[in-house]
Amino acid sequence: MRISLIISTYNSPKALEACLHSVMKQTSNPYEVIIADDGSTDSTPEVIERFSRQVSFPVVHVWQKNEGFRLATIRNKAIAKAKGDYIVQIDGDILLHPEFIADHAAVARRGHFVCGSRVLIEKDLTGKIFADPSITVTSWTHGISNRKNAIRSIFLAKTINLISPSKLKYRGCNMAFWRSDLLAVNGYDESFLGWGCEDHDLVARLMNHRIKPLQVRHRAICYHLWHPSSKKEDTFQRNNDLLEATRRDKRIRSNDGLDKYLNGDITLQ
Repeated sequence: MRISLIISTYNSPKALEACLHSVMKQTSNPYEVIIADDGSTDSTPEVIERFSRQVSFPVVHVWQKNEGFRLATIRNKAIAKAKGDYIVQIDGDILLHPEFIADHAAVARRGHFVCGSRVLIEKDLTGKIFADPSITVTSWTHGISNRKNAIRSIFLAKTINLISPSKLKYRGCNMAFWRSDLLAVNGYDESFLGWGCEDHDLVARLMNHRIKPLQVRHRAICYHLWHPSSKKEDTFQRNNDLLEATRRDKRIRSNDGLDKYLNGDITLQ
């Protein structure tokens, strides 16, 4: 199984550098890393270039002009460029457990998509990581919250959902899909502009297509760097209305999705 790791980012080079350091520590490398860049105008290209010189797998920088928050669009462009048959998707402010890629490979199942949990890194520790992006965070590190999510246990991962079904939220910062399933639903719906709901809409359409969620705890662990709370923009209510329409109409395919990028006409850095 060839895993394409897609990392979304926008003008956050320090966070991205720390994220990429954690990618270099993986016990099992991805087939490729694709940076989905929603219009960065800072030192992000230099961070990606340094990373690409230190790894043996392909690194692709997919960039689009900054025209507001267009996460659905840049993720579609990255998916279109992916050469792997399995997509693992994270954000650029995420640090990965060394077994993150190996765990996603182990839990992948046909007919399913995967949603994982996250551990929250507090503000002071985030500052230290920005100063030294090589810092490794573990379940014992001072400065993390919801620490139970940092416990990696194959036994717990296999049994906990039988004892206590997961109530994880679907978070785009730690999800995985078969690329063929994303093609079947036409990827993200680019009608979703601004913050919110684009990942929930994708989940709804996958489930309408009878692709089942597999919610994973205690494996595929990742850590979320602190940042100020995202402002819910004026577009949130509109996006939520679009999501409710998807659920009500049991819609499967996006009418404005990734199919238009499959001819390879995508801006690359």
